[in-house]
Amino acid sequence: MIDPAKVCLYIPPGLKNFKLNLFNRIGAKIGRVIQTDLAALSNLPDDITPVIGCTPAVRPLIDEWQKRGREFIYWDRGYTRRVFATDLPVGKDGGFYRWHRNAFALRSIRQVPDDRWKLQQTPIWPWNQNGKHIVVAEPSPTYQRFHNIEGWTERTVAALKGLTDRPIVTRDKEMQRFGRKLHEDLKSAHVLVTHGSNAAVEAVIMGCPVFVDQSSAAALVGHTDLSKIEAPIYPDRQPWCHALAYSQFCETELVDGTLWRLIT
Repeated sequence: MIDPAKVCLYIPPGLKNFKLNLFNRIGAKIGRVIQTDLAALSNLPDDITPVIGCTPAVRPLIDEWQKRGREFIYWDRGYTRRVFATDLPVGKDGGFYRWHRNAFALRSIRQVPDDRWKLQQTPIWPWNQNGKHIVVAEPSPTYQRFHNIEGWTERTVAALKGLTDRPIVTRDKEMQRFGRKLHEDLKSAHVLVTHGSNAAVEAVIMGCPVFVDQSSAAALVGHTDLSKIEAPIYPDRQPWCHALAYSQFCETELVDGTLWRLIT
């Protein structure tokens, strides 16, 4: 169990009020808070664990922490029961957030109970094994800057055209908000391809195999090698779903101590 008195939450600039309010509620229950000051974040004592999100300006610090083995915690919108950019059942009261130690997403399938997954009430769709086209989910501009992958969509589409004759459909997460639902693009899809977008997690749950970067949580149930685009896999998803549920927390759990008991 992590001691919340020994962590420091970084609050980036430019947050909308609802996000800032959540940051402040979390910050009130932990040891330290740093607001916008990257120099102070860089100078944290090694016995204090920084908590950061998808903020491109912080990425050089993360790279340095990873090189020297410094522990950090990354948090972002959850895998399921989100309240934005989701085609699965929507969450309540802000939805869920994923929290991981020293990683941006789930890196292994822990053997955990099914209780938290059952509470999500998110159905797992049967695998579609007879799809025709390929869906490419474009990473957001912020995600691309954070992961240093600008131009990923253009490079990936070009690579796919050299590997397959299948039709390619591209989408971004804003399409979900404006009415073009993910499940509609996944109808009769052969696979979904993305870097680490949560669209891959949703696609797997909705029965579409995926090709992703190795840093994606969906890499545990998909392929990471585009050269195998014609040979997707269809693994058992239940243990993976259980592990996802044990890696995300509702807003109440972010402040009542549940997070610190369960985070790994």
